[in-house]
Amino acid sequence: MMLSRRRMLTRALSLASAGVLLPRLGIAAMGQGKQAFHMPDENAPHTRTWMAFGASRKIWGRELLPDVRRDLATIAKTIARYEPVTMLVREREYDIARSLVGDTVDLHVAEMDDLWMRDTGPVFVINGKGEKAAVDLNFNGWGEKQDYDLDAEVAEEVAQAAGVKLLRTELVLEGGCIEVDGEGTAIIAESCVLNDNRNPGWSKAEVEAELKHLLGLQKIIWIP
Repeated sequence: MMLSRRRMLTRALSLASAGVLLPRLGIAAMGQGKQAFHMPDENAPHTRTWMAFGASRKIWGRELLPDVRRDLATIAKTIARYEPVTMLVREREYDIARSLVGDTVDLHVAEMDDLWMRDTGPVFVINGKGEKAAVDLNFNGWGEKQDYDLDAEVAEEVAQAAGVKLLRTELVLEGGCIEVDGEGTAIIAESCVLNDNRNPGWSKAEVEAELKHLLGLQKIIWIP
């Protein structure tokens, strides 16, 4: 039986006595106090969900493409019943997207290679003053396994559209490889970060220090 993200996080924390510990400073005391940003738990209240109507024939094929588009629209419309949703859409596909999502989803014209917003989009962070920012993790097509020239610009595009500050780093990884509890602990896929196709020359200590600074972490648990 597949584990939910919440159950996976809870189980991993209970088993992770060998997890890498970062100094326990407390989020409010880290960096610049209330100005220091941290990544909240995914279960924290959202003000908006960002998606991408980015399926392309080159990647998904002629037969799958219509089904993928319909599924994306269904997901977006379902979420929109509970909170605002903005979907990135290529200009040439705007009318197709609008016909599928109706008027319940906001559409934002932008170019992209594919639809995986969790990996290509920014990681949103917040500080003790309630200010939001977006971290650009320099998506590179999962280690240059897929075209990513356009997807590499998605994080900045979303930050601008959301009207928040963009935080930059030299680290290369995907948002989908990070799970946090909102209290300073993260589970991170080691193969997605400590890998020559993302971050050649970076030591684990250097990566941890950078992620602590960016995401307000105290403790990192590495998984394969």
